[in-house]
Amino acid sequence: MKYYILLLLLSLPISILAQDVFRLAPPILKYNSIFFTNETAVELKFAQSETTVHYTLNNSEPTLQDPIYTKPILIKNNFTTVKAKAFGKQFIPSYNVTVTFIKNGFAVQSLESTLPNVKYPGNGANTLIDNNGGINQLGSNTWMGFNCDTVDIVMNLEKEQTINKVLFDFLQSESSWIFIPEKIIVRWYDSASRSFKNFGTENFIAEKETSGSLCNFKIITTRSKIKTNKISITLIPVKNMPAWHQAKGEHAWMFIDEIKLY
Repeated sequence: MKYYILLLLLSLPISILAQDVFRLAPPILKYNSIFFTNETAVELKFAQSETTVHYTLNNSEPTLQDPIYTKPILIKNNFTTVKAKAFGKQFIPSYNVTVTFIKNGFAVQSLESTLPNVKYPGNGANTLIDNNGGINQLGSNTWMGFNCDTVDIVMNLEKEQTINKVLFDFLQSESSWIFIPEKIIVRWYDSASRSFKNFGTENFIAEKETSGSLCNFKIITTRSKIKTNKISITLIPVKNMPAWHQAKGEHAWMFIDEIKLY
């Protein structure tokens, strides 16, 4: 009898430890676009009772010591990263939900662009400056899609501005054949010499596959600020997908939705 009682007592901690402890689902971030002009409001949705949602705006990991979400978060600063996580006493904290919001750069008066593929027209050339996008889904109509060898873009500013950064937002979804470009070339117009000069060039190599779909921001920076009213951009999509891809050697797609000048 004592033997069976001992076995029962020994099994109790195991039974208690074996009870399921569930991880909370991450909160849902609601917003119109990650791009904004003056300010934008971000809502967090989470319905589980006896839980709280904590968030940060400095790219740090949310903890119980960080602010509790109670009303829409007003974003005014450029490159603001919102991270949010749900917490509850009887649950494992959720994984983070993370979104970076980007403020508009200098006003662009007009632009010219290589025509996108007819299947993915976006909003025409205006796609690159309409502040709509940052949606990491192939089906979003905010992207312009290209499968040509070269994409040329010329952006005319309303007036001369002092610039040292150009930001691009690309969709990266390699399982759907969508790669970031292998090369970005940026030039600026020098009114004194009436010619374009080099602003910056970057090369990108897809050494291994990136899982899922994501918005990939690339920033080209010049060492010294330049003053100009016109920027010329050349994007070189991946012509031969790498050996690790199931469609190696095939021409990749390039999807873009915004370009910002700072």
